[in-house]
Amino acid sequence: MTHKPSRIILCVFALLFISQLPFFSTQAQQAMTTENFTPENNPELLIILSPQYKNDTEIHTAIQAYITAVKNDLGWKSTIIAIQEKENDYQQIDTLIETSNQNHTVKACIMVGEDLSTPLGGDTDYLEQPSTLPWATLGGTTAYEYTDQGIISKPTMIQICISLLYPPQQLPYEQKKASLLFAFHKFTTQRHPTSQNTIRIFESSDLNTYSKTIYQKLSDCSILQYTEDATTQEITSSLTTPYTAFFVHGHSNPSGTDVNAQKNTGWFPAENLNTIQTPLFGADGCYAAGWWSTQKDNNKLDGSIDATWYGAKIFTSTSIQVMALGLLSQNGFSTPVSFIQNAMPELLAGKTLAEAMIGDSTIGDTIIIGDPTFHFSI
Repeated sequence: MTHKPSRIILCVFALLFISQLPFFSTQAQQAMTTENFTPENNPELLIILSPQYKNDTEIHTAIQAYITAVKNDLGWKSTIIAIQEKENDYQQIDTLIETSNQNHTVKACIMVGEDLSTPLGGDTDYLEQPSTLPWATLGGTTAYEYTDQGIISKPTMIQICISLLYPPQQLPYEQKKASLLFAFHKFTTQRHPTSQNTIRIFESSDLNTYSKTIYQKLSDCSILQYTEDATTQEITSSLTTPYTAFFVHGHSNPSGTDVNAQKNTGWFPAENLNTIQTPLFGADGCYAAGWWSTQKDNNKLDGSIDATWYGAKIFTSTSIQVMALGLLSQNGFSTPVSFIQNAMPELLAGKTLAEAMIGDSTIGDTIIIGDPTFHFSI
């Protein structure tokens, strides 16, 4: 696919600004709506269920099975918050998250449903990106700023790990529902992936002046298979080998990444995620964290319309538990804001993804898709 100059401009723009069916708890099956919501049990995990899915018994059952698995695995308590239609505003949702975190126990929050009101992170040429900054930070709007392009961040600290589970909006309801059931079943039954002790990295040479060093630093924690300017054959050959983690870095759009500086030589399509054998995938590049939309530059986040986007593959891959999408090897700041620098070493040491990210500095350029309780069995 071609890469439009405006997409690159938006990346530069971001750098310049840097700056209800009821819900249930694991211990009390009390029917409550968000209208009379009060935090209880000091949960570590919140699951925000969108209005579209709030009354679906099968989805609630799948989530309850996942909650039980998380409890048995990590000892975490969880709460489902089913969002009423009148509360479906990202700032009101943020208030609910912060209200449930009065004792500062919440570590992660899964946002379930593409109809949730989600802040805009970027908008240009039918390419749109969500922002999780209002939900990942505490204290209201002080951690981020508004522009015509959406919400941006000054370097700030992640206080809650936010993960998205958003099926492509254009799919029929039953297909979206099946996608969510598949994902929660996967997160429930595949809780202890064993590290294969090898990380696979494909990176384009025209972007890796500084990031190459950041990626290669992971050799302190794991064996690396690093390829610069990979060919299509090298990409294809990698798809049958199990890896601890798999990263691609280059000029990106929602459907893939160029991992070769020479055009039409090393395109990594999102469809490859249905084949690769890894529990953790990362796409590093402008708009890797976004999706296609029918609207052009309308200054609001529109629903995803294309099942080819990276984030949709959490619902089709049998092995991927979680994805990190965005500018993962970001650098050039006095404080490291790179997902690779900040989160990966602790994740590889056995922490959950949420625990590895909390306390890290960010400029809001990384989106998590999938299970924030993911961890390796060390």
